[in-house]
Amino acid sequence: MCANLGLMISSKLNIRVFFFICLLLSGKGNSQTILDEFSIDVTQGQVLLAWTIKSGSLCNGIQIYRSIDSLNFSEIKNIDGICGDLSSPVYYTYTDQNPIQNETNYYKLALGGEGESDILGIEVLFVPANSYLLRPNPISGTADLYFENANNENIELKIYDDLGSVIHKKSTNTNRFILDSSMISTGLYYFTIINQASNRVINGRALFLH
Repeated sequence: MCANLGLMISSKLNIRVFFFICLLLSGKGNSQTILDEFSIDVTQGQVLLAWTIKSGSLCNGIQIYRSIDSLNFSEIKNIDGICGDLSSPVYYTYTDQNPIQNETNYYKLALGGEGESDILGIEVLFVPANSYLLRPNPISGTADLYFENANNENIELKIYDDLGSVIHKKSTNTNRFILDSSMISTGLYYFTIINQASNRVINGRALFLH
């Protein structure tokens, strides 16, 4: 038996967007006696929640909660009615079409008088086309520099000093550079991200701190 509680609908945007995810596990819920599994994933910037209620288990409705700090939750979906089945497991899905961008979104289920699920978190990072996302900035320690590279082309990063001289460069065929504040002296620096196949250039700046 299967209950589909959400639709995987891609938003029609006037710009291309790119999302990167990192799955995080948080603390235990109050009870998982009727849950067989609970998982989350990201597809095109929407978070898909999937869970299974064990055979022989029932609950009185399901509430889905979301948080960005894993402590203060708000209800985003209330599913009325009896959930589960006495003779077979029941698989449910729900799609959060509007997760909070550039934040870790935490989710939990309240199982209608049968306790709560574990808390699961997933980070949804938004990078507009022809731009970049640098987290954190200023850089003290390490930071991640994200950009578009859907075709895994060769990308070169160049960092410049105040005089326009290249003081650091590196290459990748992924969609991320890892920057370290120990690379260069404290200060504000400009950089370029160059797609060597298309010659597309993205300009940015970063503040390095020690």
